[in-house]
Amino acid sequence: MSYARLEELGGIQWPCADESDPGQKFLHGRLWDDVVEYRAPFQVVEHSPPVDLLDDDFPLRLTTGRRLESYNTGVQSGGFSSPLHVGGEAILLAPADGERYGVADGARARIVSRRGSVEAPVRYDSTLRPGLAFMNLHFPDLVATNMLTIDATDPKSGTAEFKATAIRIEAV
Repeated sequence: MSYARLEELGGIQWPCADESDPGQKFLHGRLWDDVVEYRAPFQVVEHSPPVDLLDDDFPLRLTTGRRLESYNTGVQSGGFSSPLHVGGEAILLAPADGERYGVADGARARIVSRRGSVEAPVRYDSTLRPGLAFMNLHFPDLVATNMLTIDATDPKSGTAEFKATAIRIEAV
């Protein structure tokens, strides 16, 4: 799309095939077209709390995911400098949690779950709320993050519950 067209219309909803296409109302609108034999299998999801409960031994909730600056393990972004690029693995903690558990920003820590432990550098992240920690899984050769995660799965989708592991942090 040309910048002139984007500015003229105030943006165009993707997907948009060409300069004459007005864009689509929904990203996956084709799922409602007559050419699709079956409707998309959307269903109501009832919230259920994480299987791996927090307690005095494991007081922090670890969530795993991807970081923009190391998207796709850096294959697409690793060759470029960026103010976001921080390289390698670390556990991100709210500063209050780092102080509470005696692990300094930049220090190494042992991250322990009910399934195992790994060591990683600590990086404070003021955007995290206290009680929540984050690690990605981009660098298993440096830190085997998934050694910490639970193997419980959702019975409807079969999706693993990698996003909610109870952990504790120990200074190294």
